[in-house]
Amino acid sequence: MQSQQKADNDLLHIYGRMISVGLVLVIMAVVGAKYFLTLPQIAARGLEVEHTRLLNVLVMVRSQWLSLGKPQQMQLNWEVLDNISIKPETSVVSMNDLGWPQPKSFTAQGCQDLWWQLMGAELDNTDLVVDYSAQDNSCSYLSSNGDSLGYQLDSGSVTFLAAP
Repeated sequence: MQSQQKADNDLLHIYGRMISVGLVLVIMAVVGAKYFLTLPQIAARGLEVEHTRLLNVLVMVRSQWLSLGKPQQMQLNWEVLDNISIKPETSVVSMNDLGWPQPKSFTAQGCQDLWWQLMGAELDNTDLVVDYSAQDNSCSYLSSNGDSLGYQLDSGSVTFLAAP
């Protein structure tokens, strides 16, 4: 009789462990599914992150422009962090009279080049569509998810519009 009770207890312990492992697996599946379902949303927020980064770079460039005595052009140096043996890339940026960076040419390509000069990154590997508006003298960067970022060349104003 005791061996039967011991076998029943062992079986109950095994069932308890199986239920515990099953619950842990279900919880991990729910957490994993939520994580992987939010990845596209996080990736879509790329332009929102770039908005903050662009604001910081513009403020830094303008403060350097003021400290250097308001030159017509400034040299920006960007270090490539993934390969230390490469020397920093230099880029010359034209500045307007108020101290805001200007593209070399007032075209979509000029705005794309300005992005590279300020952000230190090419637009080729992102899903941004670049446009120049002569009407309000601004560069606009449109993401594939509908978010847009606008840089007013005269005033240095940066606007971020999220897709509805």
